[in-house]
Amino acid sequence: MILSQTILRNYGLEPFMHYGTMLGAMREKDFIPYDDDVDFGLYGRDKQTFLRAFPELEANGFKVWYIRDDDYSKTSEVSDLTHNFRMYKLKRKDQEIDFFLAYEKNTILGKRWDIDGRVTLPSRFLDTLDQVEFLGHTFACPHDPIGFLRNMYGKTWNIPIRNTTSRIGWATRLKKLKNPFKIFFYARRFFTEKKRKNQVKQKYEKGDTK
Repeated sequence: MILSQTILRNYGLEPFMHYGTMLGAMREKDFIPYDDDVDFGLYGRDKQTFLRAFPELEANGFKVWYIRDDDYSKTSEVSDLTHNFRMYKLKRKDQEIDFFLAYEKNTILGKRWDIDGRVTLPSRFLDTLDQVEFLGHTFACPHDPIGFLRNMYGKTWNIPIRNTTSRIGWATRLKKLKNPFKIFFYARRFFTEKKRKNQVKQKYEKGDTK
């Protein structure tokens, strides 16, 4: 994590903490115990600079494991890194680091940031970055980290709930509805997940953290 950050900073890049890594830094002050990778974000406008850093990353033991495109499909065949991929997974020994690319996007709600093709964020979170101390090191992070996490994980962001994923944009959900009957599946899953979160929240507020 530190090595990749140092290498990218040498290229003028500032990766910012994202997803589960950001959640762990603000909530546990450590990595989430059941999280198995590190999440960083990068601005899409810096993609070519990021690609230029690959030879040095590879020389330091990092390998491109798989990449993900706009359709959110995965591939381990890295034949053309200049393709419009939105996420790059790098592996080094037992460490995995995911880099997500964020692009500005104009919507009916105004300017937002499109994160890896799945979700958009209000512009205030990524127009500027903040700094946060994490495990003795300083990392960039989205502006207003608490607001960012509420936006990504909801009101229960500060309660450890195993297997909770981040918010997914409705545009992405609609793309998956090739079969119209799937809407019932997603609706059922939404209410089941909401009920599970409320149950865990009630136990947490009563002091039962098991």
